[in-house]
Amino acid sequence: MMYYVFLVGSLLIAVAGLALRRRSDSLSRALLVGGCVGCLACLGWQVRESLFTPPAKGPDRGQAVVAYFLANEFLRQSGSQPGTVVLVFPPDSVISEESRGVFAGTFSRVLRGFTEFKVQTVVLSLPDKAARAGNIPLKAFQQAVTNYPTATAYVSFAGVPGDIGEFTPPERRPGPGFFVFDPWGTTNWLSALRKGNVRTAIVPRPGVARDGEVSGEPNAIFERLYLMATPATADRIASELGAR
Repeated sequence: MMYYVFLVGSLLIAVAGLALRRRSDSLSRALLVGGCVGCLACLGWQVRESLFTPPAKGPDRGQAVVAYFLANEFLRQSGSQPGTVVLVFPPDSVISEESRGVFAGTFSRVLRGFTEFKVQTVVLSLPDKAARAGNIPLKAFQQAVTNYPTATAYVSFAGVPGDIGEFTPPERRPGPGFFVFDPWGTTNWLSALRKGNVRTAIVPRPGVARDGEVSGEPNAIFERLYLMATPATADRIASELGAR
């Protein structure tokens, strides 16, 4: 905004200088010089902004790949039943709005061609201390999804509590499946995964640190940074995480 104010002001000064040529030659020249200098300064400002301002960061591919794989797992297991897919996120004290947008945006893009599914997002409500530690009670999940009693699936980017197998859908019908990203790398999902309440769980690969910006193909990024647990691989993944 300030750029345009300065540019318009410089042009007006130059125009005033032209208009005063017959009345005062010295004042006219001063105004013309001042207006031209102002316009040159604006040009230099634009060049500086174009050449030396770093480009805006794109979405975090390390986060996007998690949503990409969860979305594809959901599609693979969803069958033909249409409905609402509820994305569950931890509070703002745990995840930024930008990260939440990356997860939700990527998941929605994968489902874009499947018009039978509608994606909704909810944010868990609980104290910051408990949220940061990953101590999310079952009650918080129950409360968060109250408005979506007929959901086809719940996709949690906040892990799940150890008793998620006791989750009761709002309509007291057989529960939809959970597809889980557990950023804390716990095995809270293990029992429910064995029973089928949780269909897929993704966890960070132990001992792997992210260094700077993540690049590469989605499969390569995923293999480098994450592990995926399914009913067939649950025990092996739990063993890699050090679960007893």
